[in-house]
Amino acid sequence: MNEQIIKKAGYKLTRPRKLVLDFLSKKHVPYRPKDIYRKLKKQIDLVSIYRALHIFTKLGIVYKEKIDSEDQYYLADSQHHHITCRKCNKIECVPCNHLFKNIKNFTKIIHELSLSGLCHKCTK
Repeated sequence: MNEQIIKKAGYKLTRPRKLVLDFLSKKHVPYRPKDIYRKLKKQIDLVSIYRALHIFTKLGIVYKEKIDSEDQYYLADSQHHHITCRKCNKIECVPCNHLFKNIKNFTKIIHELSLSGLCHKCTK
């Protein structure tokens, strides 16, 4: 489905874009571009990863979230958030229920939310 969105928007599904898309589709947590680069064992250059993520974000198939002051990206059907354990770095998804339909003079609104805490295991 995401491949169709990319092609319908007029982009080619190049090898670097496919590698990034496939990687994110198998993961369920956000990743920094340099971590994607390392996990892909340097099969593509870091610039191509940034370019693919930029296109995917623009198309609404990948979302960007700031975690520990760094941009991280995740593939999802809709935007949601993540909470990170401050001790062990465990990450879990948190649904997003924010609706911004009644803001006048603005469209295509995006927002960022940073959540951290201690997971159940680390509070023991």
